[in-house]
Amino acid sequence: MPPDHIARSPGSASNRASDDKFPRHLDKTHSARVFGLDLLRALAITGVVGAHAASLIDPHMPWWFHFTSHGGFYGVELFFVLSGFLIGRILVGSGEQLHQTGALATFYVRRWFRTLPLFWLFLGVNVLLALSLGGPRLGLGEVLAHGFFLRNLTALNLKFFGESWSLAVEEWFYLLFPAALWVGLKVSKRFDAVFLSSAAAFFLFSTIARVLSAPHPWATWTEWQRQVVIFRFDALMLGVFAAWFSLRFKSVWRAAVWPCAIAGTALALAMYATLWTFSGHRLVWSGDDYFARTYRFTLVSLGFALLLPFASTWKLTRETFLSMTIRRIALWSYALYLVHGPIVQIATGGFFRDWKTSPAQATGGFFVTVIGATAISALLYHFFESRCTHLRDKVAPRVAEMLGRRRPGNLANRN
Repeated sequence: MPPDHIARSPGSASNRASDDKFPRHLDKTHSARVFGLDLLRALAITGVVGAHAASLIDPHMPWWFHFTSHGGFYGVELFFVLSGFLIGRILVGSGEQLHQTGALATFYVRRWFRTLPLFWLFLGVNVLLALSLGGPRLGLGEVLAHGFFLRNLTALNLKFFGESWSLAVEEWFYLLFPAALWVGLKVSKRFDAVFLSSAAAFFLFSTIARVLSAPHPWATWTEWQRQVVIFRFDALMLGVFAAWFSLRFKSVWRAAVWPCAIAGTALALAMYATLWTFSGHRLVWSGDDYFARTYRFTLVSLGFALLLPFASTWKLTRETFLSMTIRRIALWSYALYLVHGPIVQIATGGFFRDWKTSPAQATGGFFVTVIGATAISALLYHFFESRCTHLRDKVAPRVAEMLGRRRPGNLANRN
């Protein structure tokens, strides 16, 4: 992150890159991270955690407060687009180098050291919670299927650890899309053609699959259509397309900042409005119709993708308390996503069991969730997540060497 205040391992460019992107400490020295993208990350995780925490106090609030309940949906969709954009830029920046097995392996190692340690830690936490709070009986096969992201790959079979569905979508994207590029580059050296055709194939596959599934009575938009992995690659691909465009047409990307930001905001707000209807003078969720099961997902993702020119070019020259708070939330966002669910379970299953009927207990559960999740996420990031992330700088080059390839420089420094 900031070049002057982060402790660095001497010599290695990849160590410096990880320190810049995943520092253990933050201060008001100018940051190397893009503030606009940090802001989107912070907004995404605030939507998710805020919606789930607010559900505790929602029964005791006026009707208009219910309007926040889809913040979790929008937060996850924003994460998908961001992931596609950030990974897409890494892959485009690597170019034809991706045809090397060592380059592909380096990408996987760096991604998995970033995501899997904390996920597996919380898989264990959720198993313990299921056993201690009277949850479903879990066999070894169920736990292993969760550990390898198989429970919602082609059908929805989540008995516990419900928030893991979106992580499965991203992990399969990390695995399959670079592999498709690797195969394509074995056939053709025209990187842009391989990249765009692969992205288009993923986009069309998920969109068509969702359209074909939509007429079935069990294909609800809130669960099946939203949470099955093979139906969701189109959201990430819109970020991937944006990544390619941002690097190939930089002047157009910069010129489109405000028009795209206005259009993206308008589209995102319009799609949010379709989530609601009034019934008996009360604000309620809109119907589970064909549009909700199919194209609304695409339009929500498109709205967020249109925000990327603005976000990716918004860099700060001076840090403030507010900007540092936003950056911290962005850095802690992965831990926050995994932490807040167990805290809600503990709060509602133990300390605040009467939250549905007691405003005081509901309020207590809300603040315990928000404050507890934030504090635990900060500790996890500092003592566990960032340290695991930095380990990849040592492991990835060795994997590349084992495969008999030279160390892939672009991937070693960026992923």
